[in-house]
Formats: sequence, C-alpha cells, structure tokens
Amino acid sequence: MSSYQTTVQDSNQIRFGSAKVEVGATIGSLVNLGAAQDITFEESFEVVYLVPDNAPKKQITVKDHEAKVTFSMMEVNLANLNTIRGGMDTYDTVDGSSTPVTNEAHVLTGVSGVRLDHKNGDGTLVTISGATDTAGTTAVANTDYVAYLDSEGYTCVARVSASTVITDGDGIKVSYSYTPSTSRTLSTGGLNTITPRVVRLTNTNSAGKKFEITVYSATSEGGIKLEFPADDGDEPMMPEITLNGIVDATRTAGDQLFKIVDEQGVTA
Repeated sequence: MSSYQTTVQDSNQIRFGSAKVEVGATIGSLVNLGAAQDITFEESFEVVYLVPDNAPKKQITVKDHEAKVTFSMMEVNLANLNTIRGGMDTYDTVDGSSTPVTNEAHVLTGVSGVRLDHKNGDGTLVTISGATDTAGTTAVANTDYVAYLDSEGYTCVARVSASTVITDGDGIKVSYSYTPSTSRTLSTGGLNTITPRVVRLTNTNSAGKKFEITVYSATSEGGIKLEFPADDGDEPMMPEITLNGIVDATRTAGDQLFKIVDEQGVTA
C-alpha cells in the first residue's frame, strides 16, 4: 500500500506551458518575437559575508544581482534581432520598387561584357533608357553595344566589335532602371554602445490568466550564430539568444531588476 507524505496544497501553483517572449526599448514598445524554444529565466546573485575571527559569520550585502533570459529564436526576423541587439547594428529595408540609375560608368575592353552595378530582383534584364560614350555621343543598342544576362541574373553590357561610337577600351555611361527584391538588411561593426532592452516572458493559461516576468534592463550577450540545418532535416535555423539583466538604479529600490506578476495562482 502506497503512502504519501503530503497532498497538493494548491493546484493553482502548479505551472504548465511555455511563454511568449517580448523585447523592446520600453515596456510600452514590446515586440512579440514569435516561436521560440528552450525559454529560460534565471536569477543569480552572490551573498557577501563578514567573517570575524571572534564572532559568528554575518551577511552584510548582496552583489552581482542579475537576471538572465535565454531562448532559441525560431523566427529569424532581422528587425527583431536589431531590437534585441540594442543599437549596435545598422538596420534598413529595401523597397522593391523601380529605381533609376543615371550615367553609370564602365569601360568596355574588346567584346567582353561588364556587369551593371544593380540587378532586378526577379533576375530579368534591367530597362536601359540610354547609353553614351565618354564624350556624350549616343550609343545605340545592338549596334554599338549589346545587353545580356549573366548566370547570376545581372544585366551585362558588351561592345559590338563593329561599333564606331564605342571603341576598344572606351567608356560607356548607361542609364537604366531596376527593381530590387524587397529586403531587410542588418549590418554591424564599429558601433560599440549597446542600449539595454526590456524583456518579458508571459505564460497564459486556458483561463486567460497570466504568469509574467519582466526584466527591466537586459543586454544581449554574445554574437549571432546561425547554423544552417540539413536540407532534409526537420529543425529550422534557431540562433540562441541570451539577454542578461542588471539592476536599473533609476527605478525604486526593491523593483530595479525584475518583476513577477502571477494571476494564475490567485483564487477568486
């Protein structure tokens, strides 16, 4: 016969389920990072003791009080990565609309082609509106130069050997328009200040009640690591994120590191 030492005291205090992860510059600007794995919150600190030779050991303070949030990010969203990393990067978006280029200069040697600087996102020929030699004389398509696509979808121009406008070694100025793919860009290097972020973990149960942890001032630790999974694998790319929270001295003492709000463990 089985015997038990106790019984469950309050089943509302037993927690199940994962959490929503949000990060932002302020509590009011938190962004939901979406799907994630291995979401963890961990507090750490060191207790400092006074140890006299002739009296009992006595606690005098706590130092290095920190709170760490870690998770594996399943949605590799560059805008969200930029937010997480606190301003150490340059983030931009490229609008996929027609963009004009005027008098882009190249030198044509022999009949070898040169690649134009920009390409259409769909890999088609750009729309060339005009071309001249270095003196400004108009060059005619298929008479003085030809345009073609290379293996990477870039438009190239080459001199027609019989051209009397574009001679061997002469320059050509090409005006054209191209439509890039809509994209996001994240570049880094040279910005050395990281602005702390607010990070929040929220577990909501079936009754709509929350168990919520907010870390007030957390800084991204470690660089981006992107592991490309096997083509036939069933796991996505998942960069590991670590946000280390420290005390925010601008807040009221006793509420400077993190706050836990529990609606689930309260009975009506």
